[in-house]
Amino acid sequence: MKRRVILAVVALFMMINCFAQNGKTVTFTGTVKFPDTENKYPIYLGKYEGEGFKRAFKAIDSTKVDANNNFSFKVPADKPDFYQVRVYYFDRIDFWANKDNIHVNVRGIDTAKMKIKNPPYIYMENTSAENDVINDVNLVGYLDYQQMIAVGQEQYRAGRSKDTVWINYMKDGFDRINKDRDFRIKYIVNKYKDQPTVLYALNYLNPKRDRELVMSTLDNLTKKFPNLDQAKKRKKEILDGIAQEEKIADGQKAPAFAYPDVNGKKWGPKDFKGKYLIIDFWASWCGPCRQEIPHLKEVYSKYKDKGLEILSVSVDAKPADWKKAMAEEKMGWPQINAVESKPVMADYLFSGIPYLVVVDKDGKIVEKNVRGESLDKAMKKIFGM
Repeated sequence: MKRRVILAVVALFMMINCFAQNGKTVTFTGTVKFPDTENKYPIYLGKYEGEGFKRAFKAIDSTKVDANNNFSFKVPADKPDFYQVRVYYFDRIDFWANKDNIHVNVRGIDTAKMKIKNPPYIYMENTSAENDVINDVNLVGYLDYQQMIAVGQEQYRAGRSKDTVWINYMKDGFDRINKDRDFRIKYIVNKYKDQPTVLYALNYLNPKRDRELVMSTLDNLTKKFPNLDQAKKRKKEILDGIAQEEKIADGQKAPAFAYPDVNGKKWGPKDFKGKYLIIDFWASWCGPCRQEIPHLKEVYSKYKDKGLEILSVSVDAKPADWKKAMAEEKMGWPQINAVESKPVMADYLFSGIPYLVVVDKDGKIVEKNVRGESLDKAMKKIFGM
């Protein structure tokens, strides 16, 4: 009897394994122009997992090029989803695994003597409308980046020319690029509104500013594809984000947190009740953060006797780096380290630093994302000097 049970279990395991191996897949192939001849870097297949600030790339397979500089992946497609191929960390290609057997040609190793951050446009071949969405969005993003480089160069030349007409015209150069990009992305969203991969295009719109278009597109997807969990999840993330924005709007209570200083004592906004407070989110590796510190010292010296305090919150993952920078900068106010910084970043809705928040005596937010001149203006509003 025991033997029969064991054999049955083995047979069941083999059936499950066989089914998994014979599940629906698509192929993703590529040709690398300049392969990693030293075999230092693999080529990864993976996908993003997690939500919000916890979202991160997770590799599920890896490979290397063959003798003809080609590589290939078999990608699970039983449940269509977004995946990404990373070629030596230089090239990244997002795609939708459902029915397309995709091929790409990529540069591979950057052989330029002077390396600059200007990613190439990678076109996916053999695509249906599902992956055409991604091709089109990536082209918009690529052209947008090239225009930004061109505008930056022209602004520099205009400034050197002292031509006021040219200078004033170029002041709006980046605004014109942004408007052009938004127009093109909205066109793509409307064109591909019945494709599940329009979700990729929606990532380039502002959920607050473009809320009507974003929400109507998500509702359409949910109606057309009842099992498209990605659309339901995206809608929930947007609604949660809007709710969190309302929670940290000016006049709302600053979200609570508490992290330790070098002596282990925990500090948070509640410890400064009755004082005006600047919460300074920074890190040792952040150049602009450290450039702002001398200005923060000036602000602190000017207003500390009038009731101003500063709480610097390092988001360094390595306490040793934080302690070293803190010793170098010699800031005369409480310093704490948020080693696990994602929760507080999610609560305050920021991803870039420095990020400064001004809080009043009652612990309510006065202004967010201020620095330099904008911080000075915030202080003058409060203290009248």
